[in-house]
Amino acid sequence: MSVDTIMSSTSLKTSMTSSKEDDSELRRGPWTLEEDTLLVHYIGRHGEGRWNLLAKRAGLRRTGKSCRLRWLNYLKPDVKRGNLTPQEQLLILDLHSKWGNRWSNIARHLPGRTDNEIKNYWRTRVQKQARHFKIDANSTAFQDIIRCFLDAKIASKDRRIISHAIPKATSFSAEPQLCSSAFNVPTSTAATSSS
Repeated sequence: MSVDTIMSSTSLKTSMTSSKEDDSELRRGPWTLEEDTLLVHYIGRHGEGRWNLLAKRAGLRRTGKSCRLRWLNYLKPDVKRGNLTPQEQLLILDLHSKWGNRWSNIARHLPGRTDNEIKNYWRTRVQKQARHFKIDANSTAFQDIIRCFLDAKIASKDRRIISHAIPKATSFSAEPQLCSSAFNVPTSTAATSSS
């Protein structure tokens, strides 16, 4: 064996060992406030992109993928927090019926919401409701039921807003419209059952 072959073989083993050592030094698990601060400040100064390089240069012992997901799903300033509004839920329902599980396409129509958040909403809330009704989440009947429920929720919120704006002397009686067709209930039965 030549000296060059031995040297290149040794350097290859060294580089493989050092990459394994680097992996063992990577931090896993929940992010700390200090790590979040480092990531936010680095992106504020240098911008997004080249996540593996960013992770090293920012002084984070995380993978580039971990940094990217933390930024996009939690730390980015325009990410909305909290529950989805009924209007957003209706839009997700409509767009999912058009495009299926194309979460990033759906997220583009909901500013501030991430594709991951929308996917999680669909897989936890919507599919759970479908199982409760013992119906396929993609069926028209299920979508009608959910649409009816969300429309009633929106109308109820609108009534509360209007009732606060109208003087107390004025009576306001806006009865919610029942979606009897979605529940296969005849209109006359729906009227008597609500009394």
